[in-house]
Amino acid sequence: MDLPGIAIIEGAIFLGAVVQGSSGLGFNLTAAPIVNSIMPGPSSVGLINLFALLQNSLLLTKERGRIHWDAFRILGPSLAFGVLIGFAMVKLIPDAVMPILIALSALASLITLAVWRSGSGPVSGVVAGVWSGAINTYAGVGGPPVASYLINQGWSHGDFLRTLQLVFIGIDIVSLPILGLPSLPWWFYAVGVGCLLLGTRAGSLLRRRLSQQQAVRLSRTVIAVAALASLTYSTITLLDL
Repeated sequence: MDLPGIAIIEGAIFLGAVVQGSSGLGFNLTAAPIVNSIMPGPSSVGLINLFALLQNSLLLTKERGRIHWDAFRILGPSLAFGVLIGFAMVKLIPDAVMPILIALSALASLITLAVWRSGSGPVSGVVAGVWSGAINTYAGVGGPPVASYLINQGWSHGDFLRTLQLVFIGIDIVSLPILGLPSLPWWFYAVGVGCLLLGTRAGSLLRRRLSQQQAVRLSRTVIAVAALASLTYSTITLLDL
């Protein structure tokens, strides 16, 4: 991969970290469409999930709140089943159309986050778990369904964020052996970690200056612009226009 492509990917990691650092959600939704449009294939999703794993682990240690382990009685099996569906999608769907499907998945997930009101019962938990497990394994953007489910549990914001980060960590760990990682130089990963840390710090500072509503609105705007730009670029590339 050439240096401009690497620079775009590192920039996507930084931008995604800013979004998640400011709102608690959105790293994958921002970065995955951009990265996969530059480097199509399952390994690019694995790359994003690796950096998401690092950021989720970082946020888990910083947030205050209780982890609701009882939620995993429902989410655990449904997420596992969703991962199997995602694995089948990786094997059956051609890599050439993957960037378009990932951009569309990001937009669909964003709409889900904005308008879908999940219930708080077991059925809603199963639906959210299967949905998130499948889409996160295939496209890396499966956070909103499970987030919509957990946010309706009546927990404090800290409890919600810590439990959600742990769910994301579990999905990322399980998906990495399925997706693999691209063959990139060691310094790419070192620079990526630096971009992740700087972006997370910038997002945290931004969160202090913005209200929660403003932070969410800004995050959704960035996610939508990134997904639409990636969708346009990927469509043009696929059609060879």
